[in-house]
Parts: sequence; C-alpha cells; structure tokens
Amino acid sequence: MGVVRNPPGFGANFPYDIPMEIIQIRLRFDGAAAAYDRHDALEREVGKRLLERVGFARRPVESALDLGCGTGRGTAAIQARFEAARVTGLDISGAMLAFLRERARSVFTVQGDFTRLPFAARSQDLVYSNLALQWASDFEQALSEIRRTLRPGGMLLLSVPGAQSLRELRLDPGSGSSATMPIYLPDLQELGDLLVSTGFGEPVMDSEVITLSYANAEAMKAELNITGGAGFMNVLPASAAKGPVDLRFEVIYGTAFGPPEGQPIRTPEGEIATFSVDQLRKRNH
Repeated sequence: MGVVRNPPGFGANFPYDIPMEIIQIRLRFDGAAAAYDRHDALEREVGKRLLERVGFARRPVESALDLGCGTGRGTAAIQARFEAARVTGLDISGAMLAFLRERARSVFTVQGDFTRLPFAARSQDLVYSNLALQWASDFEQALSEIRRTLRPGGMLLLSVPGAQSLRELRLDPGSGSSATMPIYLPDLQELGDLLVSTGFGEPVMDSEVITLSYANAEAMKAELNITGGAGFMNVLPASAAKGPVDLRFEVIYGTAFGPPEGQPIRTPEGEIATFSVDQLRKRNH
C-alpha cells in the first residue's frame, strides 16, 4: 500500500516511513475516540479478565506499559492496582491518548508503533496488551520489541482475537469460503510458539469464546465500526437479517516472562545473548 514519511498527526516517535495501513488505522481510531467508551463492552470485559492474571507476577511492578491503550480503561486499572508504579499508555491514536489523559492524569502517554517501541531495553516490569496487538504491521516484530523492553522476570499479559473469531461474518454463504481478514489472527498453539521463538520464558496460553448479542445487524455494525471489533471492522456481515444477531469472539490469553540476562534469543542474524553492564561486572568478580 506504500509508505509516507512524516505524515501529519504523528510525533517525534515516528522518524521513519510509516505504512499506509498504519496511517489508516490511526485515522479510524482518531475518529472513533469520542464514542469508544460507549461501545467497548467486549474490550472492557476481556481487559478485566486479563488483569486478574497479574497475581502471577514474579517481581514488584515499578514500571508498567499498556500497549494499544485506547482511551485508557486498562491503563487506569493498572495504575489503581500499582499506585507507586510509573504507568505508561501507548497508542497509535493521539485522540485516544487525549481521553486517557483526562481519565488518569498521573499516567504517561506515548503515541507510538508496536513494532518500534520508544522505550529502553529491560525498562518494564509489566507489559499489558488487551485486544490490540493484532493491529501490528508485523506481529512477530511487535513481540520481539515487547520482549526487549521487559526486565528479566518481567511479565507479559496479552489477549488477542483468535482464528475462530466472528466466523459468522467471514463466511460467504454463496461459495462457502472465508473473507480475507485485515489483521493477523493466530490460533492458540501458533501464538505460544511465537512467544517461545521471540525469546519469552514459560508462556501459558488459554482461550475462551465470548458471545455478544445485538438487537439487529445495524446495531452490530455500528458497534464494530466504533471499536474496530477487535480488528473486524472491514468485514461485512453475510446476512442482512433484521432480527437479533449473535457474534462469537474467540479470545486467546497469554502470559509469559522476560528471559534471564544472557539467555540466547533467536534472530535472523543468529542467536544473540544480551547482558547489562552491571551483570557483566558481577560475573567478573
């Protein structure tokens, strides 16, 4: 689709060519920001269930990052849970971040891209991403960036829509084929393998199906157009039925941990082991 350098609406964290699809995602969510909180029932519920897993954290949470924070419900919940922590919300949409700043004035906000996180290596104790990472232009690279920012033993809490989500909309009743999806939808095993291959430790995966009921197809489309439907906003319903509509989302949850210092990570250039200067000094004494 092409790229654009320094497009309007992007700040200093984007000193590189930006794919057009990322620009379109930002524009879509900028336009939806004002109405988003009235339509985020799925994201809100999944976010609560995801954050419940933070009890398995292995280190004190002094710094936390909410990736794809939107208007900041999850970011505010993290701040309430860890009052002394430095909490940052990152989103591609500046309009979404403006609502986060109103909701939780003590958190930090960053407009950024999942595949080039503007944070130092080993700077985060917790990275939380709720139904957002599917928007990454390169899903594997986004996971590698998260792993880079996690401290050894730091925790990743991740939810994404799974491969079985909203098959009601994707099925072409005439041909029996599925529509091409605009986002990456992993299955549970595939996501677990990606976490391992990008260097995370001890990933634990599970999934559930959540059914949303709408009064009619128009109500469903209106909500999906605001929230993005976890990535399905470009997929039209196969049926024009005027009665109630049920849609099923497969939600995949993942927890994983930052690897210990020195653990080799597989990269296209071969295995790379990273040590902090302090750790090297300790090893040499």
